[in-house]
Amino acid sequence: MRDYLDFRGKVAVITGGRRGLGRAMALAFAERGAQVAIISQSPEADDLLQELGEAGAEAMYLSADLGRREARAGLIARVVDQFGRVDVLVNNAGLQFRESVETCTWEQWETSRSVLLDAVFDLSQQAVPYMKAQGGGKIINLTSICAFREAGGNFSYGVMKGAVVSMTRCMANSLAQHGIHVNAIAPGILRTDLTEPCFADPENLKRQCAKYPTGHLGEPGDIVGPTLFLASEMSGFVHGQTLVVDGGFTGN
Repeated sequence: MRDYLDFRGKVAVITGGRRGLGRAMALAFAERGAQVAIISQSPEADDLLQELGEAGAEAMYLSADLGRREARAGLIARVVDQFGRVDVLVNNAGLQFRESVETCTWEQWETSRSVLLDAVFDLSQQAVPYMKAQGGGKIINLTSICAFREAGGNFSYGVMKGAVVSMTRCMANSLAQHGIHVNAIAPGILRTDLTEPCFADPENLKRQCAKYPTGHLGEPGDIVGPTLFLASEMSGFVHGQTLVVDGGFTGN
C-alpha cells in the first residue's frame, strides 16, 4: 500500500518554525522522514534541533529577520546548498498588532507588510527556480480567518492575510504548469504566542469559544493534518485554494 505521508527524500522549509504552529509542522515533517530547515528570528534553536534529531530528521536552522529584505536574500539557496533540493516551503512566520484603520501607524503597516506579505513573495520567488528544475514542489502559505472575518481590531494583519489569499491564487495560476502546487491554510484561533491572551483570560476564552461550533479553540497540532495533506501527493489536483481550519467559525 502506498504511503502518501512518507516524506523520506524530501526537504521541507518552514518559516517561523521556532515555536507554535511552525514547530508543530516541523516536527510532523521530521517524524515522516523529511529533512527540515527552519527559518526564524530567534538567534538559536538548539532545543528544537535536538527534538528534530530525536524524531529522526536531519535539520538545519537559519536565523533571519524576515521583515528585512537583505536578511531574506539567499535563504533558500542556503537550504539547497545543505540538502540539495527544496520540496516544500511553508510560509508561516507572522506577527500581529492591536490596531484599527484609525490607529494603525505607518511603522505597524510597513512591518506587517514586510513580514506577512513581502517575505511570502520573496521566499516563494527564491524557491520556484529550484522547484521547476526538479519537476515540482509545494508552497503552503499561512493566512488567517482574519482574511475573511473579524479583522477590525488587527487591521494591518487582516489586510495582509487577505492579500496572501489572493497571492496564493495568482501564484498557483502561474506555477501549476510546472508541477508546483500553491495553496494556503487559514487557521482560526489556535494556541500560539500571538493568541495566548485569548486563552489566559477565562472570560475572554469563554466569549471566543462561544463563536466556535466546536465549543473550543484549537491547538498547534490541529494544523498538522492540513499541512501534510497539502504537502503530499494526496493534494495532487489542488491548486490555488485556501483551506480553512477554524472549528467551524467562518461557517457559523
